[in-house]
Amino acid sequence: MTWKKIFKNKIILLVFLCCILGAKDFKHKTPAPHRFYGHIKMGVASYTYKEPDVMSIAGPMAVFGAMGGLKINSFIKSDLEVYYATDMGKNIYDGSVVYKDGRTEPLKAPLKAPSKDYYLGGVYRAGLTILKGDNGEEYFGIYTGLGYRYLQNQVQSKAAYLREQSYVYLPFGVRISVPLSKDFVLKANGELRAMIFGNNTSHFRDIGRDNDLHFIQTSGTGVRLGGGVAFGNKNAFFIQAVFDYWSIAKSDVKPAYVGGKVDGYYVEPENNTIAYGVEIGFAF
Repeated sequence: MTWKKIFKNKIILLVFLCCILGAKDFKHKTPAPHRFYGHIKMGVASYTYKEPDVMSIAGPMAVFGAMGGLKINSFIKSDLEVYYATDMGKNIYDGSVVYKDGRTEPLKAPLKAPSKDYYLGGVYRAGLTILKGDNGEEYFGIYTGLGYRYLQNQVQSKAAYLREQSYVYLPFGVRISVPLSKDFVLKANGELRAMIFGNNTSHFRDIGRDNDLHFIQTSGTGVRLGGGVAFGNKNAFFIQAVFDYWSIAKSDVKPAYVGGKVDGYYVEPENNTIAYGVEIGFAF
């Protein structure tokens, strides 16, 4: 059974449980008023993008994010989170450049250069509270939804080209809260991601080709883990460590043209991205 089928089955099960528990909640209890919740945050992360045996880009990234949601009843909640990360002027590309013009055999030369990078995205989540406290606070919950991630990379070299990546993916995650006192709560979260569709655009016109290359990527997975503490009750400051990972399989093959003739066939290689760091924020 593929990842997509597994996650599809989990979505159906989650929706079914939400309907049953939500109906039970309204049938036997006075419905709790809808309550809004959310957070804002910022942080710093160590970022590495790598194509094994081909190249890597690494450096620190500044991260910003916000989330807003609605607690529908004591069991069902939904929210939307958005984020943005940008390089801090220290990212370095470590790879090579291939010279072909006027040569019988292409010449591959090492290249190290600064790199301008940013990524952004958003994820909509529909969640189910499995375990809750006396005041309705969530101790253990699960969710699924739909996510989107976009990355732009520009190596600062005349031999380089602009590169864009975007993923649409299915998240499935858990959220855990362990109150140690009224104003001190341990928090943890974990999310597994299954990519539904990926697209990569390599701007080969930047390096003299007739066309840009639009690759399709259909296989990939990701993981996000977080853990930290919150200081306060409903309105709380928090600090957390985060780990974010993506692994994307190689793409289909596309031709590049020069003067209307095929110059070569290209593929977006297998790649992985790791970002880990610390975030601080305010939750309400």
